[in-house]
Parts: sequence; structure tokens; C-alpha cells
Amino acid sequence: GGFIGFVLVLAVAEQMGLPKSWIGFIFLLATIGLYAGIGIMSRTTDAAEYYVAGRRVPALYNGMATGADWMSAASFIGMAGTLYLTGYGGLAFIMGWTGGYCLVALFLAPYLRKFGQFTIPDFLGERYGGNLARFIGIFAAILCSFTYVVAQIYGVGIITSRFTGVEFGVGVFLGLAGILVCSFLGGMRAVTWTQVAQYIILIVAYMIPVVWLSVKITGVPVPQLVYGQVLEKV
Repeated sequence: GGFIGFVLVLAVAEQMGLPKSWIGFIFLLATIGLYAGIGIMSRTTDAAEYYVAGRRVPALYNGMATGADWMSAASFIGMAGTLYLTGYGGLAFIMGWTGGYCLVALFLAPYLRKFGQFTIPDFLGERYGGNLARFIGIFAAILCSFTYVVAQIYGVGIITSRFTGVEFGVGVFLGLAGILVCSFLGGMRAVTWTQVAQYIILIVAYMIPVVWLSVKITGVPVPQLVYGQVLEKV
């Protein structure tokens, strides 16, 4: 409700003549301020709270946080670009991307919890013994994370520069500064609750244009009902 009210206030301000550059700055600073506030309120020095949010986040909110991860800059920009470049065949990447989350939730997360470990390398070291398995896990985690984080940082720079008009390099630093404030103080506890707020903002931002397109193309305001028909045409 607060987010919708905030957007309506910006819409009224735009109608009253507020420059678009100011609207971009206000929107960016307000959302970063919201996330940073959640991060500061969630600050903790307890290891279990920092790494796994104390293992007491309700399933609904954990699902929202996971959904926000899926709808992040790398996913949004990457998937949009993939579909634009490859067309119908690019839908396979969406299935793989989504299926990966399910595989992690079903086949990895329960064992992390069972062995009482916080990270995959720690789990591998505990499960198989010795440092070799741990180092293999570290290498794999860094390799996968690096590929993903590069796309994330690039997306942060593009979005920040488009919203504020600053140079791309400055936009990267501004975006990363906001991310650090949101996550470093409270770890996974802060990230989870920040992602819940981000999910609400993202799902609204995603659904409005999709519903609008659905109405324009099919006359049905619920795109999920006519998704198959439109896909056949594609």
C-alpha cells in the first residue's frame, strides 16, 4: 500500500511539472532508503541470524524473497535479451533457470540444514571430509557467482544511470553502495526481508505492463489465462 501510494504521489508530482530527472532521483533514493532501513533494522552479530536468518523466516516470505531473486536484474535483462535474440527457443532458458531453484530447494537445502552448515563448501567438507571437497565447492561457488554477479553489476549500472543520468561507472558505484548497506549489517536476515519488500515492488512493476499488453492484444486482463494462445502465435 505504501509503495502504491508513493507511485501515485510521484504521478501527481509529474503532472504538476516535476522534471523527470527529479522523479528518477526520488524513486531511486526512496527505494534504496527503504532497503537500507530494513538492513539497518535487521542488523545482527549472531552467526545463525547472519547466514540463515535464524532459520525462522516463514515459508511465504521465504518464497517471496526467492521470487525477488529470480526477478533480479540479471534474470530480467538476461532473459529479455535471450528471448529477443533467440525467439521461441529461448524459453528453454527460463525453464532451466526456474528448475535450478527447485533442484536447490529439494536436493541441496535440506542437507545443508541437516548437517548444520551455512555454505555449500562447508557442507561438502563436512559430508565428504578433508579440504579437497571444500576447495572444489569454493571454486564452483566463485565461478557461478562471478558469472551471475557481473551481470547483476552491469544491470545495476544501467538502471542507476538511466534513472539518474549519471555516468555508467558512477551508477555502478552508487548501486553497489546501496547493496552493501542493505546486506552487510544483517547478512541473510537483512537480505531476506529486503528481498520481500523488493518482491512487492518488482511484482507490481512486472504485472502492470503484462496486464496492459494482455488487455491490448487479447482483451483479457488476466494474462495467465491466454498465455498459451499468444505463445502459439509466437
